[in-house]
Amino acid sequence: MGIVAASFTLAALARFNFEFTYVDPQLYKYHLALVVFFRLIGFLIFQSYSGIVRHTSLEDIKNLFNALLFSSLALFVLSFIGHIGNWSTIKIPYSILLIGFFIAMFSLTISRFMVKSVYERLIANHKDSRPVIIYGAGHLGRITKNSLYNDKRYKYKILYFLDDNLQLNGKSIEGITILNKKDELAEFLKRQKRLFPGLEVIFAIQSISSVLRNEIIDSLLKTGVPLKILPPIKQWMNGELKASQIHEIKIEDLLEREPISLNNRLVNEYLNGKKIMVTGAAGSIGSELVRQILKFEPEELILVDQAESALYDLETEIHRLSSKNQSLKVSFHIRDVSSEHRMEELFQLYNPQVVFHAAAYKHVPLMEEDPFNAVKVNVSGTMNMANLAFKYQSNRFVFISTDKAVNPTNVMGASKRLAEKYVQSLNAHQNTTRFVTTRFGNVLGSNGSVIPLFKKQIENGGPVTVTHPDIIRYFMTIPEACQLVLEAGTMGKGGEIYVFEMGEPVRIVDLAHRMIRLSGFEPEEDILIEFTGLRPGEKLYEELLGDLEKTKATHHPKILIAQVKPESHEELQKAFMELLKELESKSKLEIVRHIKALVPEYVSENSAYSSLDEAKS
Repeated sequence: MGIVAASFTLAALARFNFEFTYVDPQLYKYHLALVVFFRLIGFLIFQSYSGIVRHTSLEDIKNLFNALLFSSLALFVLSFIGHIGNWSTIKIPYSILLIGFFIAMFSLTISRFMVKSVYERLIANHKDSRPVIIYGAGHLGRITKNSLYNDKRYKYKILYFLDDNLQLNGKSIEGITILNKKDELAEFLKRQKRLFPGLEVIFAIQSISSVLRNEIIDSLLKTGVPLKILPPIKQWMNGELKASQIHEIKIEDLLEREPISLNNRLVNEYLNGKKIMVTGAAGSIGSELVRQILKFEPEELILVDQAESALYDLETEIHRLSSKNQSLKVSFHIRDVSSEHRMEELFQLYNPQVVFHAAAYKHVPLMEEDPFNAVKVNVSGTMNMANLAFKYQSNRFVFISTDKAVNPTNVMGASKRLAEKYVQSLNAHQNTTRFVTTRFGNVLGSNGSVIPLFKKQIENGGPVTVTHPDIIRYFMTIPEACQLVLEAGTMGKGGEIYVFEMGEPVRIVDLAHRMIRLSGFEPEEDILIEFTGLRPGEKLYEELLGDLEKTKATHHPKILIAQVKPESHEELQKAFMELLKELESKSKLEIVRHIKALVPEYVSENSAYSSLDEAKS
């Protein structure tokens, strides 16, 4: 209100060229009181005072403008009435009101920004500056710079932009020099790290190929300078990058590929409003499937797992996620899929229309030691689920297999191949339920994957254990794999084995190097890498297709169909019953011998069962 009073006084003086004799003190006090009163009414109506001054934005200035415009229009109307009635106490000159409007608008705006600037300077003086180098001088680099400068938590000192574009070398953006240090990157960053302790590099490029991106990031990691990365643009808050979203780079960021495009219309058609059962629902794949299925608003979810603690954790999470959708029904059941009677109880009770069968034993060394449970869960369990889906006329049955089922060298992979055969044969035997198999490789962060193991070993100071220097694996992120499972479920007439395009394979020793560097250490200097030898049943190279398989394209570029001829259901069912007959009384060798008879391409590697192959040959 002080600024309002001063602005009106200044406007009155400016109107008469600052000659004080023209200002009538008697009239001025009435006019000033009216201006202050109506400005106050405008501020109260538009609440322009409610904005926190140190966070002043364009929205606050808009409120100020509306308040001043409203009060000025009211004063113009009042003054007009004064002119008509010749009442001098309310007859304020229009010119003074107009000049006063602009002076008040300017003064109120400047005052807020001055307070904001002083506050930021005072806070900045109490913060230690954080030295930063931004890799990428393009549009994202400039956005990154602005988001750092706007961050209220820390004071950032941006030293340089780094960019591989030679034409930008030596130029500057808003006073920050752009350098091209492609050929001497390591030396340059190490020198800067000595000059500026606590230096960080922010990688601010997204529109390049994943191969080139990973090459640049690998070269940055080797320098030992902490590296951060921007989140994908779609994750920015309200389309705006916040400094708090810039995070330390994770191994998942290096292995992720281009985002997957889902045909949401087709997926929605077979999930929306349906009763859906997910087995293995508390596992890494199963739980992510559940999260993604929730987005399509099914009528009911029936979630099955035999792991009590993990299922309880999932129950807690799902109740929180589904609290906004009171109509959704979710039930949780501790069941073993190999128990036909217990699973049939659920089918009788819920009659699910779609079944995702993710329950399985999948750890190669453990199943090599225990072929009984591999057959009991992976073979008998899948057989039970498929038979029940057919018996209770489910619309779709999606079986989640593994690349280890291709030319298997271990019990786990061979058991999954047997399950694939049964599901495919049952589809050819009937035309009620669509039976679909999905096959993919390792998923990042899944239970028992190499990533959590390496993280624990690095936290403990090493060594990081790798089985063989040449071992390679295909990797997917868990959300990526689950998206493809949902998409594959929409395809085909049933009986297909869908193979996911896994990208380029990753050498596990390279993965170990990256993870050690991401943790701020240097491989072989700070953290040792130890080669332990291939485990029983483990092979150097995973495959996605068998020797006799060919692929056929689908409408999705990342999903192919392995063309495998289904076997006779009657013969296969008879052979399976023979395998499962008195299973508990059979020895390990007897079980594996029987599996090898059913899966001729199964040849053990580095295993106690290799003698069975020698006897067979």
